[in-house]
Amino acid sequence: MNIDMEHLMKSFELMLLGMTGVFLVLGILYASAEVLLKIFPVKK
Repeated sequence: MNIDMEHLMKSFELMLLGMTGVFLVLGILYASAEVLLKIFPVKK
């Protein structure tokens, strides 16, 4: 089994971009939920 280091590094770069995108979207969803809760507070 032969591993090409160039392909391995490219795959790590793509994985980093993907994980960054996932956490960015999660952060945007969390921030928008917090803003909506500030604008429309829960009535008890």
